[in-house]
Amino acid sequence: MAGRLCRLSRLFPLVSFASSSSAAAAVAAAPGLHGQLPFAVNPSPAPALPSSPASPSPALPALSRVFSSSAGASSMVVVGSADSFASILSKVQDEKLPAVFYYTAVWCGPCRAIAPFVSKLSGQYPNIPVYKVDIDMEGFGSKLGGLKVCSVPTFHFYHKGQKTTEIVGADVKKLEAAMDSLNKYVFFYSIHSFCWILLEDFMCG
Repeated sequence: MAGRLCRLSRLFPLVSFASSSSAAAAVAAAPGLHGQLPFAVNPSPAPALPSSPASPSPALPALSRVFSSSAGASSMVVVGSADSFASILSKVQDEKLPAVFYYTAVWCGPCRAIAPFVSKLSGQYPNIPVYKVDIDMEGFGSKLGGLKVCSVPTFHFYHKGQKTTEIVGADVKKLEAAMDSLNKYVFFYSIHSFCWILLEDFMCG
């Protein structure tokens, strides 16, 4: 686990790490995501990303597309501001939607190493939105405690508006298993909802 995440220095200060340049070199030399990923710490606060309107989260998908595991259109949504994050999280919770929140930082080596795999997953499961959240964006730092995000990368999986799974660190196998499990929950929940609609139509008809 130690080589697969970056602890946030302002919450959990660590005494000794490799320099950011050596960490970056280790990332480039890594044979693949299944190997040990390098440590990286924030040498200085990263500049805030420019704010942009967050894309709306997709509605409950049609049954014919829910169980897809082949690469398709990416479901990745880059959250542009702390206000956008609050709105998206409220929508996911209030409307009981499936979602993945992917907490990351530009200075984090393991985050950069796992990014292509996360992007690939978002293409394999286009009906589950993946919200990419830069923890250093303006106004977001005060939310970390409430979210219990102490290291990056951190992934929160939501089903029916509730957080069901948390993965801390760049663990490819755990991410793949969690996404597949969430997709199956969404599939069976959609089947259940569809059956209720048919039953109501039959009873009312």
